[in-house]
Amino acid sequence: MVILIAALTRDRVIGKDNRMPWHISEESKHFRRLTTGHTLIWGRKTFESAGRLPKRNIVVVSRTLAGDTEGVDVCRTLEEAIEKARAYGKDIFIAGGAETYRQALPLADRLYLSYVKKDYDGDAYFPEFDESEWEVAREEDHSEFVFVEYRRSK
Repeated sequence: MVILIAALTRDRVIGKDNRMPWHISEESKHFRRLTTGHTLIWGRKTFESAGRLPKRNIVVVSRTLAGDTEGVDVCRTLEEAIEKARAYGKDIFIAGGAETYRQALPLADRLYLSYVKKDYDGDAYFPEFDESEWEVAREEDHSEFVFVEYRRSK
């Protein structure tokens, strides 16, 4: 299953200057709980910002990163990255950045979105999506964010 996972504002901001403009410990723990034991696909900039995460297979989409980067699989295209990730036999989480989300959205089975309750300025955005193509499977209200799980309906 291909899942896009992101924390974003209601204005779809996901980053500023190659970083998340907030630090919400509870949301970070939520991300860790959902993704541990699975495979993460990141674009190069997101990988360089976030680094390696333990107990996950990491696949990076990059045309410039060396293919022998320790502890990660480097693929030149998103399609190649998804094929590589499928070989691990686990759920595939697409975890950013903006361009990777944009390319992956048509391929996603689910969206795991944490809507941050405060507004932040940013320069990277989660892509717009047609909500009529998705159904809300679960919604959880947390102190600083609302988590929504969408499942593709069409």
